[in-house]
Amino acid sequence: MRQTVYEAFTWTKEQFYNRYVELTANRTGHVWLESGRIGAYTMAGVRPVGHIRTKNGLTTVTVSGEETDTTDAPFTILEDIRSRYASARPAGMPPFFGGLAGYVSYDAVRYLERLPQQAADDLETADLSLYWYDEVAVFDHEKNQLFVAVTRETEAEARLALVEEVASWRQMSPAPVFQVPDVKRPQRDRSFKRRDFIHAADRIKQYIEAGDVFQVNLAVRQQEPLQTTPAHIYDVLRTVNPSPYMGYFADQELVLVSASPELLVEKIDSALATRPIAGTRPRGKNEEEDFALAKTLLDNEKERAEHVMLVDLERNDLGRVSRYGSVHVDELMVIEKYSHVQHIVSNVRGEIADGETGSSVLAAMFPGGTITGAPKIRTMEIIEELEPVRRGIYTGSLGFISWADDTIFNILIRTLVAKDGMAYIQAGAGIVTDSDSESEYEESLSKAKALWVAKELAEGTT
Repeated sequence: MRQTVYEAFTWTKEQFYNRYVELTANRTGHVWLESGRIGAYTMAGVRPVGHIRTKNGLTTVTVSGEETDTTDAPFTILEDIRSRYASARPAGMPPFFGGLAGYVSYDAVRYLERLPQQAADDLETADLSLYWYDEVAVFDHEKNQLFVAVTRETEAEARLALVEEVASWRQMSPAPVFQVPDVKRPQRDRSFKRRDFIHAADRIKQYIEAGDVFQVNLAVRQQEPLQTTPAHIYDVLRTVNPSPYMGYFADQELVLVSASPELLVEKIDSALATRPIAGTRPRGKNEEEDFALAKTLLDNEKERAEHVMLVDLERNDLGRVSRYGSVHVDELMVIEKYSHVQHIVSNVRGEIADGETGSSVLAAMFPGGTITGAPKIRTMEIIEELEPVRRGIYTGSLGFISWADDTIFNILIRTLVAKDGMAYIQAGAGIVTDSDSESEYEESLSKAKALWVAKELAEGTT
C-alpha cells in the first residue's frame, strides 16, 4: 500500500482560497470543494495524476498523457482506480487526503438502469469526469489549520515531495481582483416555455392518477451568454449565497460553479449519511415574514407528506448498502435558510454493509430521489419523456472518493455550467396530484435566482 504524509499549519480560509485562485488561473484539471456553512472542511486538488472520462459507454482513462479506452462499467472503474492507488488515511488527517474528485452527471444513471433516450443531448457533457490527486490541501474550519498531504509509493518519496508542496501552499497570494465588464444584460432562454411546463406538469398528474408514480421532479433549464469568467461568478457566489456543499470544478470541456445545499451521500469509515431536501418557500423581506413563510411550509400537509415520502425513498436506497437494522433518521423536517429560499431538510444515517465500497454506495444512492421523485425508476422514465433536453450535469453529483475510500458527494442543484461561452442553470419542482402547475414553474425559476444574481453581479448587469 502506498504511503501518505502531511503537514498542518495555522492559516485562514481566505488565504487558502486566494492561493487556490492564483495556482489555478488559466488552468484546468482542478477542484475546490467548499463547506460554505455547516461543514468542517474545504478541500482543493490542483495538480492531477490522472483523469477518467465516460461518454456514451466509452471510458477514457488518462495517466501521464497516455490514454486507455474501456467499455467496463464506470462505477466499477472508479473502485478499480481507488484500490490500485489505495493509501491509509493518516491519524489526524481530514477525510480527503488524496483520491478521485470530480462530477458524475445525472445521465450516468444509464449505466445503472435501462432508460429510454428521448430528450435531446444538446450539450454533450460527459457522463462522468473525475481527476485523481496525490497532492491535496484541506482547510479545517474549526482548527484554522491547513493540511497539506502527499501520497507516494514510499514514505521517503512522500516526505521529499511534501517539502515542495507545503512551500507552494504557504506562499501568500493577494485576494483575487476580477474586472467587471462593461456589458448589457443578455437575453435569457428557457428549455420550457410556461405553457409547455404546465402541460408537462398536467401530464405528470395523469400519471399519478393512473398509479404510475407519487411525485415527479420537473426541471427547467435557463441559459444565456457568459460575459465574465466562471471564477469571478464563484467568487461572488461564495459571498452572497454560502452553502454547505459548494464547489468549483474545471476540466477541458466545462466549468462547474456550484452552491449546492444538498448532500447525496457521505461515507466516513463505516458511517453512512444522506441529507434529503424537499419543500421550498422564498425568504421573507424581514424576520417576521421569514418566520411566517417557514411556518406555512412546515404546516403544509402536502409538503410534509412529500418530504416524508422522499425520506423513505432515501432510507430504502441507503438500506441497500447498509448493515441490517442500522438505517435511522436522526433529524426530521428542520428548516434550513439560504439567500433566496428556505427548505425542509432531514438527516438519514446507517452503517456500511460488508463488501460495499464508496463507489457502490454512490451507485446505490444515485441519483438522489429528491430530484427525481418516487418511485425512482418510473419517474426517471417520465422525466426523459417530458423534459425536452437531457439533464446532463444537473442533479448529478460533485465530490470525492479518497484513497482510503471515504466518500462525499453533493447533489448538483443550484449549479451553473459554463460551456462554450454559455451559462446554463437548471432547477425543478416536485409535481404531485394537487400541485398548482403555474406556482411550480415559478418555484423552479426562484430556485435558480441566487446563481443568476451572482452572475449579474460579476458582470455588472444588476
